[in-house]
Amino acid sequence: MVEFSNLKNFIETHYQLDINNIYNLTKKTYRLASDNHDYLLKFASGDDEFIMKQLFAYKVLPSSVLPIYRTKDRMHDVKLDNQFAYLTDYIQVIPVPLEKQVHYYVELLRKLHHETELIVDISEEKLMGIYDIEYKKLQASYAQLQKSIEAFELKLDRSPYEWYFMMVYPILYGVLHRANDELKKFYDLLKKEKKIPTCLIHGDVNVANLLVSERATYLINFEKSEFALSSTDMSQFLKYYHHVPGVQSLILDYVRNEKKPILNHYFFFKALCVDIEALDEAYKNHSLTNIALLNEIIAPNIMAMQIYDEIHKPAPPPEKKNPLKEALNGK
Repeated sequence: MVEFSNLKNFIETHYQLDINNIYNLTKKTYRLASDNHDYLLKFASGDDEFIMKQLFAYKVLPSSVLPIYRTKDRMHDVKLDNQFAYLTDYIQVIPVPLEKQVHYYVELLRKLHHETELIVDISEEKLMGIYDIEYKKLQASYAQLQKSIEAFELKLDRSPYEWYFMMVYPILYGVLHRANDELKKFYDLLKKEKKIPTCLIHGDVNVANLLVSERATYLINFEKSEFALSSTDMSQFLKYYHHVPGVQSLILDYVRNEKKPILNHYFFFKALCVDIEALDEAYKNHSLTNIALLNEIIAPNIMAMQIYDEIHKPAPPPEKKNPLKEALNGK
């Protein structure tokens, strides 16, 4: 924590602001009150590259991303005590139910992805690199799933967890089968088009990075932001917030409104791909409690499968003409 007098002198020296009061909010954030405006001073360590990404996001979404103010020397950050500090606006937030927060957050992600989209060329070597990494993850999951089920089938004294795992095995296999189909479609489209739609993703999927005020909503904290496929944000969102009422319809709407099939294929692959190996390693103690934990871990993948099946549901056959009915209706 920085001393009040040192911090006041720091602000006046670098930003030439006359600060009346300083409020310590967290170990790394301070609210600065002047006569007619409140600012937020944030301290960070490590790489300050994210500041340029936040500035880029602010440029395309000035009403939904907070600005970063320049110092008197035209710098966006200043070194202080082995950290760097940057200045933005302080927002007075209002309480909002989680169900509304997730809707606001997805809407801001949608705007960020759309406004920062870049279509870039992709080489055959890069394409194969992406596919190989993802395919190896999928094959490892298949292999571990088969290994687990074969071991459980041979046991005579199965634990309740092992019995339950055998019951959900067909579901897990179906989830991975769909993931495999989506990865293949993703790869085939990439190979055909040799272009990939990237955008600035938020990277830190958490509604804690959403600010809601009386007048607007803001996306904050771009420390993990990078240029990647928008599907990365959305698959993480499903993983963390599948339990919130309304999220399934929210994701379904997002997928239906996505105009680029390649992004939907990658979303479904990421959302469907169960890490069976990590799951089995984490729950070697096959207790009754771990049945509930197993359900919690695979719940996002099950929801992704339900959304997948809804999207790929065949259209109902056209209604057959009924001459008698048409005659009764005067047609």
